[in-house]
Amino acid sequence: MNKDTTHFTSKIDYTLIFIVFLLGCISIIAIYFAPITSSNLTAKEFVVRQIFWYVISSLLAIGILLFDYERFKWISWFLYGILMLLLLGLLAQKHGVPVPFAAGDTSGAFSWYNLPAFGSLQPSEFMKIDLILLISQIMIKHHDSLVVQTTRDDLRLIGKILGISLPPLALVLLQPDLGTVTVFIAIMASMLLVSGIHWKIIFGMFAVGILGIISIIVSYFINPKIIEFILKAHQLDRFRGWLDPIHNQNNEGYQLIQSLMTIGSGELYGQSPKVIKDISLPAGWTDFIFSTISGVFGFIGASVTIAIFFLLIYRIVNAALKTHDPYGTYIATGIIGMLTFTIFENIGMTIQIMPITGIPLPFLSYGGSSLLTNFFAIGLILSIEARSRQYMFD
Repeated sequence: MNKDTTHFTSKIDYTLIFIVFLLGCISIIAIYFAPITSSNLTAKEFVVRQIFWYVISSLLAIGILLFDYERFKWISWFLYGILMLLLLGLLAQKHGVPVPFAAGDTSGAFSWYNLPAFGSLQPSEFMKIDLILLISQIMIKHHDSLVVQTTRDDLRLIGKILGISLPPLALVLLQPDLGTVTVFIAIMASMLLVSGIHWKIIFGMFAVGILGIISIIVSYFINPKIIEFILKAHQLDRFRGWLDPIHNQNNEGYQLIQSLMTIGSGELYGQSPKVIKDISLPAGWTDFIFSTISGVFGFIGASVTIAIFFLLIYRIVNAALKTHDPYGTYIATGIIGMLTFTIFENIGMTIQIMPITGIPLPFLSYGGSSLLTNFFAIGLILSIEARSRQYMFD
């Protein structure tokens, strides 16, 4: 092994790799113990498939690690075009135009392609990473072109970010997949925070967003019919089920009640898997896998899982601080925003502090698209950290 190779391998974040490995072990165990309520597959078959996707995703992360992340500055535009075509294909399928491999209505949305030998893939998942890459590149070019930054320059940067983000966001919203749209918004918000835009503009944008969310919730209590103009039928069911699960047990309220029962049954140390399997928990191996973990391993197991997620975010923050390349810092920031919001939203919806969405829990929920996306993100972080430059006074 030559000196350059030794230097490269010594800068790989093996702690981050070990954290992801721990999450993989938790995922496999939780899926095995999860109550399977709405599938022809058994828990063991889901485990085998999850292991398969973990292997494929790990190989992808290794490939990204060995690939210089700087090269994504031009590749990301090519990926953007492909993903936009795929999203347009799903929209065409929704409106009755046959598109090869495009799946039909799945849980109220047209979001998937069914590929032979690979299963279902969701283009909007991969668009998350591509948006992070593109927004990072846009911010780099914008700041490189400035001599003195003015308010007009800040507004131009916001316009550029919205210009690249709104088209895919609109296509995903039309599927409709409101959960993924909220992740897109979280990515944009996190990257705007480090974009150098004046804090007054950032504060104003966040204030408008928060007031909008509060207005929607308040309008529901004033006149429930108002919100029917904003949300689709299945989204409205989830919203009602979140606010009042007891009186909406015929829709999403039932899912939330079963989630709370499963979490509560775990108590401090957890229940036997047989007890948990007897509870009818919809999506206990996918979106509601945290409920399964809480039921089987109790409060202690759930707390350990959350702590591991904290360590994951901490290592990514550490990578963002170590690199002296603004492009790498922006990418890491977008990934932090994506993972932090997704983890908070998914766990929050299982305990009724957030509305129910179809967002999977990173690295834990069953699903190939989610794993590939998250491992792509980890590969980028490893690549950034392995290529970070060290200076004398660091």
